[in-house]
Amino acid sequence: MNANFSKLIKAKEHTVLMFIAPDCPLCMTLSTPFSELSEKYTDIQFLAIYSGKHYEPMEINMFATETKLKPRIFRDYDYEVAHQLDASVTPEFFLIDSSATILYQGMMDDRILALGSYKQQWDEYYLVDAIEATLAGKEVVLKKTEPIGCVLEY
Repeated sequence: MNANFSKLIKAKEHTVLMFIAPDCPLCMTLSTPFSELSEKYTDIQFLAIYSGKHYEPMEINMFATETKLKPRIFRDYDYEVAHQLDASVTPEFFLIDSSATILYQGMMDDRILALGSYKQQWDEYYLVDAIEATLAGKEVVLKKTEPIGCVLEY
């Protein structure tokens, strides 16, 4: 495991991750709601993970500014974190504990039906449900959903 990531996730008992890519339209769409969750759930650490070396730091910073992404961005240059968590697309969301055990993996909610196809209203809040269960000391019921997004290129 990446030593810097390992140290970072020990800052709080739980961390929510969003794998991002600056050119992924779904990342653009979901970065703002991700930031809103980070403001709501202050007992949990929120991090955006950028894996690879495809983009210059300036491009990543511009993405964060344009989407109002507030959580810190962890640069996973060698895909160590992506491999460890078996991330496959951007955006893909994870709720992990301080030892990187995955409590939830997949979509934020059910707003995305397929690439380019969105619901007007959604009623499944997978990530929030996982966060709420964890904060209440309960087991996460739905541990994994199939993420939809831009392929994470290793």
